[in-house]
Amino acid sequence: MYKLNIREVCYALSEALDYVGIDDVYHGKRVAYMASKIYQALGYSQERVDDIITIGMLHDCGVSNTDIHQSLITELDWEGSQNHCLKGAALVQKVSFYKEYTNAILYHHTHWSELKELKLTEIQKRDANVIFLVDRADALRAQKKSPASIVRTLKEQESKMFDGELLEVFEQVSTPESFWFYLEDNNIELFLQEWIDEAQEKEYTFEHIKEIALMFSDIVDAKSTFTAQHSLKVSQVAFFLGQELGLSPDHLEILELAALLHDLGKLRIADSILEKKGPLTPQERKIMDRHSFDSEMILRKIRGFREIAQLAANHHETLDGNGYPYQKQASEISLETRILTLSDIFQALAQNRPYRKTLSLESIIDILNDMERVGKLDTQVLNTLRKHIQTLYELAVS
Repeated sequence: MYKLNIREVCYALSEALDYVGIDDVYHGKRVAYMASKIYQALGYSQERVDDIITIGMLHDCGVSNTDIHQSLITELDWEGSQNHCLKGAALVQKVSFYKEYTNAILYHHTHWSELKELKLTEIQKRDANVIFLVDRADALRAQKKSPASIVRTLKEQESKMFDGELLEVFEQVSTPESFWFYLEDNNIELFLQEWIDEAQEKEYTFEHIKEIALMFSDIVDAKSTFTAQHSLKVSQVAFFLGQELGLSPDHLEILELAALLHDLGKLRIADSILEKKGPLTPQERKIMDRHSFDSEMILRKIRGFREIAQLAANHHETLDGNGYPYQKQASEISLETRILTLSDIFQALAQNRPYRKTLSLESIIDILNDMERVGKLDTQVLNTLRKHIQTLYELAVS
């Protein structure tokens, strides 16, 4: 069992989602705050306010690409805006914690004129439209529009894009200057930290936590067509190796979760770098190489995930002390990290990448042997991979 504050998990993972914006990691949090103020003014229970905060933080879980994020903050509405809603709904549908929010995420860019005619409950319609409303308010804010201009622009869409009652309440709650002050980075962090602190830690099964990890591994792997299912395959290879090497059930669970979440930090990397077909420049390489550190920073925000965060941070460390981001020595690198490192390299070599095609099994073995020879990889772990090479290769590429 895992003792966690589920609000803390949501907050940390919303930060990973907001990393897609690269320079702005507070969009989902601002949407959550604004939606909560509207629901409080409407007199909803604290439970419903908590729900809309969660929906706000997760509403853009279908966005992995920085080009899509650019449309989100520069246009009030655009063709294709529903695509990320469809992806996001499919993701939360698989997670027992978030399944009830599926329709809110699916329809959070659907115009009110269409939404009100759909066969949904009234609260589902309202959840979707309030997120649409404050999401567009935040997009206008990102364009440096004044509060008065934001309200005016949104009211021009009354009955078309937005429900008139929600617009009226938004205008009311956004009148005080404090509403807009709260959207500043430090203040939004304080608001949500207080919200997190109000919740009690509860015990959750590994299966519950794995559902969330799988959801976020899907988001990361969708960032590039070249990394489809990378995190999932790495977790399967790592789990197989961990079993063969005699890890306990508890350590196998931690290894599997870390493998699913190890590349969260890649959400912060621009698509142009991840998809680049030629060699990276020194500056691009610097950006790429910090992703494991960013993964750690996200996961460390979740109390109870410290071991998972450390494994994610260390998956590019090598036994010769020349890995990154910490340049750890062999004595500082655990068996689980050695397994994750090899699993990540092995699966990446077996996968198409923008700068090369999938490598043959023979070529992969040659590369791994060379890395072992110069002291980068663990011999025991590599011997276990060699022993089951055909099974693991099929697992990595299937």
